[in-house]
Amino acid sequence: MFNKLKLLLNRLIVALRIKKNQLPIFFFLLVLSSVFWVLIVLSKDYTTTVRYQATFVDLPKDKLLIDDKNVDLHLQVVAPGFTILANRLRYRKYIPLSVSSFIPKRKGNKWNYYWLGKQSISQLQDVLPTNMQLLNVQPNRIDVMLDEKAERVLPVQIKTDLSFKELFRQKEPIRLEPSTIVISGPKAVVEVFDYVSTETLILDNISSNSFGTIKIQPLNHSEINYSLTNINWELKVEEYTEGEIILPINVKNVPKGYDIKLFPNEVIINYLVSLDKFDLVKKDIFRTSVNFDYMKKRLPIELDFQADFIENVRLKPEKVEYFLIKK
Repeated sequence: MFNKLKLLLNRLIVALRIKKNQLPIFFFLLVLSSVFWVLIVLSKDYTTTVRYQATFVDLPKDKLLIDDKNVDLHLQVVAPGFTILANRLRYRKYIPLSVSSFIPKRKGNKWNYYWLGKQSISQLQDVLPTNMQLLNVQPNRIDVMLDEKAERVLPVQIKTDLSFKELFRQKEPIRLEPSTIVISGPKAVVEVFDYVSTETLILDNISSNSFGTIKIQPLNHSEINYSLTNINWELKVEEYTEGEIILPINVKNVPKGYDIKLFPNEVIINYLVSLDKFDLVKKDIFRTSVNFDYMKKRLPIELDFQADFIENVRLKPEKVEYFLIKK
């Protein structure tokens, strides 16, 4: 292609009998004339169609757009070539359409708002360049659906994947601040949900208190807005230890005129307790018993009482044999 242009230019130079020392002047005049020709062409008015994307603004405060669709406006305009060229070179072109000026029509629980292009020529003209005259617009009608806006306060539930260092454990439920957030959106959508979750908090080999922030996991609806996107969390950890205590076993419902002897007559209680409460463990915070039953050869040991701060209680043995003795 380049060789053909070069050949054509050489033939033109030969035909016009241009000398080599005149070539710079020739090229300057050629470029200058081309510039003038382009300026003359672009200064003329042309009729063409330009495309803009509609954006919906000025929604009623108590309503939300539920069908956020892309709408292209094809505008037939008369404008100078310069203006048309500049318009086509723009990457994105938007025209705001004020929904508050649309014509409302109720459809059940929702509202249909529609816009008529022929009645909005003057409004569209105001947002176009001053030297671009609008002749026609397509489509002539645009419909959008709005729903009642609603808000709801929902509790936040944190998802966790935690592992603790040996002899450490979670002391209490993870504290969230705030523990609730406000969601807003179409009423029919907002009423479906009872809570929101966070992303999964992953911590390994935990041995001390921790805190931080975590993101709210969006609900599966793009129409919902959130008062917060992150919340604070605090995890309290305690060190615990295992203890052992030996207690006598009480017997209930012994038949009149009889004594009973248990084998064994004591039970070993193994338990877990936080290290800071280990000194509070006494024999009187436990109570065990067996309920005499003729039908059973071995009586199961029952834990009648234990303190609230004691956990994971295990009895050894779990059952005892007995010997009934007549007085």
